[in-house]
Amino acid sequence: MLRTGFRSQQSLFAASAEFNVRGVEVSRTMETVGMGMRKLSAKDTTLARKNFSEAYEQTKLDLIKAARDTGTSERHPEYLWPDGTEDAWFHRKSAVSRVIEKRGGFSSRVATIAITDSNWETKEAVARWLRNELKVLREAEAKTGTAPARRKVALSRTMISDIALELLECIGGDSLICLFQELLDVDRHRKSVSENFIQLDQAAATEAQLELQGVQMGVRAFASLMSVSPSSVTRWRKNPAFRERFDFHKKVWGDVLRDEYFDQIRNEATERSEAECFRRAFELYGLSLPARR
Repeated sequence: MLRTGFRSQQSLFAASAEFNVRGVEVSRTMETVGMGMRKLSAKDTTLARKNFSEAYEQTKLDLIKAARDTGTSERHPEYLWPDGTEDAWFHRKSAVSRVIEKRGGFSSRVATIAITDSNWETKEAVARWLRNELKVLREAEAKTGTAPARRKVALSRTMISDIALELLECIGGDSLICLFQELLDVDRHRKSVSENFIQLDQAAATEAQLELQGVQMGVRAFASLMSVSPSSVTRWRKNPAFRERFDFHKKVWGDVLRDEYFDQIRNEATERSEAECFRRAFELYGLSLPARR
């Protein structure tokens, strides 16, 4: 009832704006020709409303067409640019979904629908939970030295903003979403998350390739290879996301190289170990890159 009433008020505001602007234009025209200010007749009022209503609707259609023409571009929407890669985007979106499930107490189906469905009604339950998280955060922040996000009393403001933007992304237009990203610094947060994930993913892929070839590297040696600090390697190897990406890359590389090169390698020498076969497969793959490009 309240929402219907609010929409009626919005329509009334639009109609009022249409008529008021037209009334001013007509009055100014009358002044210009020396007729002075007078009340519009019923006929003039009807005509003014009709003319401005037509202009209003045409302007609205023009705006919609312009936005949709921009939206049909083949490039990725600008609000996805901070994610960098599709893998980083998927990783971040999956992390948001897990927070909604574990922290918010929602099912995985509800979380998925809330961040992917374009109907506003599907987002209300998660939005109510986020508002409560924000309320808890504000109350805790009012007390000195509480550090609510670090103590996990409440979600951080950045995480609340990130999830809220996820809810809006399948409803709003590109520029509107980007505006809210930039206002809330979510674009910078997502870029940072993406850069960290891409670095972790590259490390996981490298370690998977090394293991297939029978090479085991300690923390310092691997840190030197990846040009990072040993603490970064230790942190990666403790991260479940690293293990997940490691397993993924190991399977992909293993399957591809077996299918493409193992028959050829075994014909060259039947007595090679599996690790030696993979070392030779990686060599052959490297030699094939110019042709693949």
